Amino acid sequence: MNLRNTKKDIEYVIGAFIDDCSLFQSLSSENEEDGISELIDEAVKLYNDLRDKVNHPDDKKAVFYASLRKELLEKTDALYEKLSALIKESVVKVPEEGQGNDAGADKAVKKASVKETAAKKKAGSATKTAKPAAKKPAVKKPAAKKAEKAAAEEQ
Repeated sequence: MNLRNTKKDIEYVIGAFIDDCSLFQSLSSENEEDGISELIDEAVKLYNDLRDKVNHPDDKKAVFYASLRKELLEKTDALYEKLSALIKESVVKVPEEGQGNDAGADKAVKKASVKETAAKKKAGSATKTAKPAAKKPAVKKPAAKKAEKAAAEEQ
């Protein structure tokens, strides 16, 4: 628990969060970009605040760094919960007009296909036969033994 490790932890944890945000942003539609940019801004503000705090520690450094790490984890957990909520919003789609309740049918089809693939995997693993044992390479005899054997044969 020292200054260098705490700075590295802050950079790593918040950097990982920003990476996750940018990955979701690249995979999502344009509608969620505002929410993602707000989350990234919050993460940058948190990074700056924690870096300022870590550079001005209290008298009891061990306790200070422990509380700072706890604060880092609590605040990034809150940010991840916001990101999770945003992802859930984008995944849950309202059926468009004219489709009716086809969304429920699509879910049933997906569940059935998942069950079928699981059953195929089980059946495939049960029918597999054991692989034959690999042949062991021949043991090479040292050159000295070969020379003795060749000399014995010549006599």
